[in-house]
Amino acid sequence: MKLKLIAVGSAAALMLVPVAAAKSHHHGHHRGQHYAAKIRAHATDRGGVVSAAVTYLGLDRAAIVAKLRSGQSLAQIAVAQGKTADGLVQALLAPAKLKLDAAVAAGRLTAAQETAVLGRIQTALTNIVNHVATPKPERPVRVSPASILQPALSYLGLDFRAVVTQLRSGKTLAQIAVDRGKTAAGLVDAVVASVKSKLDARVAAGKLSAAAESTFLAALQANVTKLVNGA
Repeated sequence: MKLKLIAVGSAAALMLVPVAAAKSHHHGHHRGQHYAAKIRAHATDRGGVVSAAVTYLGLDRAAIVAKLRSGQSLAQIAVAQGKTADGLVQALLAPAKLKLDAAVAAGRLTAAQETAVLGRIQTALTNIVNHVATPKPERPVRVSPASILQPALSYLGLDFRAVVTQLRSGKTLAQIAVDRGKTAAGLVDAVVASVKSKLDARVAAGKLSAAAESTFLAALQANVTKLVNGA
C-alpha cells in the first residue's frame, strides 16, 4: 500500500512540473506584452512626439507647436526644413526600437514580438507625422490697462495722480511729455515697446502667432497715438 501511494505521488509530481512551467512561461509572456505596451504608449504620445521631433527638425518646441497650430503637419514641417517625413518617423521610432532590442536581449520579448510591436508603433507614428490639424481661430489679443499706463508713467517720470491732475487741467499726454523734455512719439514708442516685449514672450511660448502679434501692435500704435494726442 505504501509503495502504491509513493508511485501515485510521484506521478502527480511529474504532472505538476509541465503545468508550473507553462504558468511561468505564460506569466513571462504577459509581462513582456505589458512592457511592450508601455513602450508603444510612450513612443506614440503626441506631446512626446513633438518634443522628440525637435532634434531632427532643428526647431525648438514652441516653433513646432506654432506651425502645427497654423495647420501644418509634422511631415510638411520636415520638408520645409529640408528633411523627409519618413526620416522623421525613423528618428521618432529609434528610441523605442532601442528599448525593445534591449528587452529581446534580456529575454523579456521574442524577436517576433518586437517586430510586431515596432510595426504598430511605426504605423501610429506615420499617422501622427502626416496628420493635419484644423487650425483654430486665434483669440483676440488682449493686454491689461496697466501694460499701457505703467510704461507711459515711467517714460514721463510722473506718478498716476500727477498725470491725471495735468490731464484735468486740459493738457494732453503729448503736451505733458513736451513739458517733461520728452516727445509724443517717444511716449508712444515706449508704450508699444513695453507691450511688444510681453507679446514676444507669448510668441516664443507658442501661445500667440507672430502674425497676430504684428496686427495687434499696429492697432496699438494707432490707438496709443490718438490717446497721447488727445484725439
